[in-house]
Amino acid sequence: MRVLVLGFYLFSSYFGYSQSFFRLSGNIHNPQQDYVTFTIYSDWISEPKNYTLKLEQDNSYVIDIPLNEISYCDLSFGEHGIDLLKIEPGDKIHLRFDSNDFYSTLVATGQGADKWMFQIQLKKQFEVEKDWDVELSNFKGLSQSSFFLKTAAIKNQQLILLNQQKDTFSSAFYNLQKADIVGKFKLKELGFLNSNKITPENLEVDWAAFSDYDKVQSIFMSQLLDHLIEHSLSQKNYTKSIGVEYDLLKGFQSKYGKGIVDKTLAVKLIDYINSKGIDEELKLLAEDYTFFSDNDNFKKLIAYQIRKKERLEKGKMAPNFILGNKKGKLTELNDFRGRNIVLGFYETDCFLCLEDLQAMEYVESFYRVLGKKDLDFVFVNLSSKEEYKEFLKQQKPMGIHLNGHNDVFLSKNYNIQFLPNYLVIDKSGRIVSNTVDEPRLDNGRSLIELLGREIYP
Repeated sequence: MRVLVLGFYLFSSYFGYSQSFFRLSGNIHNPQQDYVTFTIYSDWISEPKNYTLKLEQDNSYVIDIPLNEISYCDLSFGEHGIDLLKIEPGDKIHLRFDSNDFYSTLVATGQGADKWMFQIQLKKQFEVEKDWDVELSNFKGLSQSSFFLKTAAIKNQQLILLNQQKDTFSSAFYNLQKADIVGKFKLKELGFLNSNKITPENLEVDWAAFSDYDKVQSIFMSQLLDHLIEHSLSQKNYTKSIGVEYDLLKGFQSKYGKGIVDKTLAVKLIDYINSKGIDEELKLLAEDYTFFSDNDNFKKLIAYQIRKKERLEKGKMAPNFILGNKKGKLTELNDFRGRNIVLGFYETDCFLCLEDLQAMEYVESFYRVLGKKDLDFVFVNLSSKEEYKEFLKQQKPMGIHLNGHNDVFLSKNYNIQFLPNYLVIDKSGRIVSNTVDEPRLDNGRSLIELLGREIYP
């Protein structure tokens, strides 16, 4: 019976739930570029959804996006942007601004705009006009009681503003915003305790004041709980066994609530899947999670990650993809049959990825000197086409570079949410290694040894 239940989650559709929609539209005065970047974060476990919104001739844009629960979003336009704003299904936000005077001209109208304007007001008052994050960092020399009085005063100012407009907000937004405000300043207090080597047990939080849902969904409350759980876990005298750690984590539900433990275990399982691969112990833990957890979305996500990882197991055929190169010509992975491939995924703003590309030159030159002419280095750039083309023009990196921006097939079949990452594929198209050490760590020596062992023994 247990295997059948796990099987249900493994083969049920990952995207099979009903959704409402969120609409974002806008007009930009004095635009400095022809697109807006919009990102949605749903549960802090799934990979974010990125959208590039092209401006029309009248400098407007519009998009309808499926949304099934309150979520967070970022919007950026050149050097300007607003981040971590909460949105809800059914919202229809119209955003106007002048790119020459962003914050002073930023106005939201439409259904749900009241919460956007409230969040923009908070950012203006506490981040733009006076950056209280910086101010608090200057108070690290105070006593604990004095520092905590400072954080409490700023937190209460924000809660007063929130309560003044409570009647205009949905209960879901109000509760989550309150959790964010409290969680953010409790994180500041935790940082103070850590920097002064004071035990986090001195941090007072009324966990019962927040629902399980808000503790999990709130970015700041969730981060706070993650830090506290990791601290408590570090105090346990145990070896780093996956099974033991998993069982210890389950024990935190009595202190922090079932929801946050569901989320923490889901994060750990996904980390295990991507760092250690799939084995019998991990399958048993994933099976146990389907019975322990109350969160169907997390269960489906873990099953989805297992299924994806199994597609990339050693000996499997690498999933074929079709992507464009810098000239727009379509290229298939199968086009490289008869050649050995190091396949990598990266973004242009991923600093570690760029260091890896430099280290890859050592690997390429090592095998070029040995006369190995049947080895290709194929890299998939996941940034926007504009960034991809500009990067190739400016940096002229080694290897063959394709663009996979917002490619759904890659998202479903490759672990592109974890960057950088690499596969080694042989001439027949089979994966010979899905655990490649990042070349920057040792100037590519591990990869050279791996290729020598698996491809050129």
